[in-house]
Amino acid sequence: MLKITDKTADAKKIFNAISAKEDATPEQVNDALEAYVTAIAEDAGKQVKAEYDELKNVTDNRVLEARGIPTLTAEETKFYNEAVKTGGFDSDLVWPETILERVFENLQKDHPILGIINFTPTVGRVKVIRARRSGVAVFGPLHKDLEGQLDAKFGAAEFVQLALTAFFLISNDTLDLGPRWIDRFINISLTEAVRDIWAEKVITGTGNDEPVGLLKDLDGAVTGGEYPDKAAAGTLTFAKNTIVSELAGVMKKLSKYTYKIDKNDAGTTEYRKVSGNVYLIVNPVNYYDIIAAVTFANLNNVYGSNMPFINVDHIIESIDVPENKLIAYVGGEYEATQSRPEKVYVYKETFAMKRATLYAIDMLGNGYPTNNDAAQVYDLNFTPETTPEG
Repeated sequence: MLKITDKTADAKKIFNAISAKEDATPEQVNDALEAYVTAIAEDAGKQVKAEYDELKNVTDNRVLEARGIPTLTAEETKFYNEAVKTGGFDSDLVWPETILERVFENLQKDHPILGIINFTPTVGRVKVIRARRSGVAVFGPLHKDLEGQLDAKFGAAEFVQLALTAFFLISNDTLDLGPRWIDRFINISLTEAVRDIWAEKVITGTGNDEPVGLLKDLDGAVTGGEYPDKAAAGTLTFAKNTIVSELAGVMKKLSKYTYKIDKNDAGTTEYRKVSGNVYLIVNPVNYYDIIAAVTFANLNNVYGSNMPFINVDHIIESIDVPENKLIAYVGGEYEATQSRPEKVYVYKETFAMKRATLYAIDMLGNGYPTNNDAAQVYDLNFTPETTPEG
């Protein structure tokens, strides 16, 4: 994981703010991008150089891997050696799939939201086959005539993959460190570059040239390619006298879902076990409202946090969830697909730098909840009457 400095954090905020402005000029966006990617590269370069100086004489692969420096495959080593030889990455070179697989493994380790969804390596188009079983199995004597029959109705949904362009800036000094350390640099740089956009779109994505987020209603009317927001399933207060019934209601609602084999299917009601697998995703402001409501002191005045049915460490902060809203989500019920780079090229629109090159990587990916009941959205209402006394 990249140990970012204030410079990178500030550059990221500025880039996000400018990118969100409808009247921002291409020059303003490019300048902000340059500052952000430069900051990432500087932080990543310093981190990798420090790790290299500390570990360059270590030959035990187990020690290196424990520090996040993986053993490269023969294909990866050849790929990076070619980059060293040519002084960069040729757009004609095919990147080994395992490099990007590690990026997304690290994404899931480093980010709490991305750790509770399913990332699947994929290609340009994905066809998902779903089936509904009908009929029953029948117990009976051995060699008994067949009395039960299992039938299945199949449906297919085709998901077009969307372009995800990530940027990384690599210096000649980093290339001089060799394959293992180039891989380390690229891994932490790309992880930082794509982590936040994935975490944002898993929550807020509209479905219009981007993934569909957990806030969206899959059964709602799609307008201009965008799914509408889910209606609130209810209001949660986390008050002492109602918290048990409130969270029991959340668990009950998530235990039942509608299974559809395709968009034209009316669906059937199905049930699932959700104990230990429900996550509450909230804005950071409301995170502390909830923690305050479920924190108590024992007789020795030692504080602890506990709530019924859901682990406290399953409360996840997300700046992309609107304030006073809560997403109750069943872990693993969101599918995200990501391909290896379809194209890697030198980004010439900016960065007239002498000792570094900016690369743009075009990947393909998409994401969507597995069903419309994978998540429910609740309103939050912390009133003086429901807030614990201080």
